Amino acid sequence: MFRRRTPLSLSARLRNLVWPSMGPRRTASYVWHRLQRIPGTSSSIAAGFAIGVAVAMSPIIGTHMILAMALSWLVGGNIVAAIIGTLMVNPWTAPPIWFTTYYIGRFMQGLPVLGRANAPPFIVMFKGLTEAALKLDVKLFAKDVWPLLKPMLLGSIPLGLASGVAIYVVLLPILTTLHGKRRNGARARTNHDPRSTG
Repeated sequence: MFRRRTPLSLSARLRNLVWPSMGPRRTASYVWHRLQRIPGTSSSIAAGFAIGVAVAMSPIIGTHMILAMALSWLVGGNIVAAIIGTLMVNPWTAPPIWFTTYYIGRFMQGLPVLGRANAPPFIVMFKGLTEAALKLDVKLFAKDVWPLLKPMLLGSIPLGLASGVAIYVVLLPILTTLHGKRRNGARARTNHDPRSTG
């Protein structure tokens, strides 16, 4: 399903991770078609997708899929839908999400939100996070990473919860309607099939 006739080369696949060739609109359309074809109940698919999107608000890149799968399994959500939900954070959506979580976190900490003095240097943080992880350098983590990562983590909690609830509430009736139409269509085809009457 949705496989290419000629597989992409490794370099093309890596390039697509950074800047998908389909563009944001076609990528969203592709995800929506994949979501509609997942086997499972409407509520489990909606819950899984909502959990995936909610978890993707976290700034800890690389843990989204694993955490979404685990949480989805715990609540009975669809695991495939949860994985697809994490893909909503991509090169187009990540920067605004990072800024939003950072400033929400600063607000929660009672710190100033606007102004050049507290503009978030994300490149410095992610570079420091990589170096600190590779060298197991706690001082580097505390100096260059934690002051930025802490408000992002704090801000990702309310943003993730709000996003997840909103997506579940919007997606559930849509999927329920689509699944109902599909079942009715299958029933109608079975009733009109001469072979079904014997």
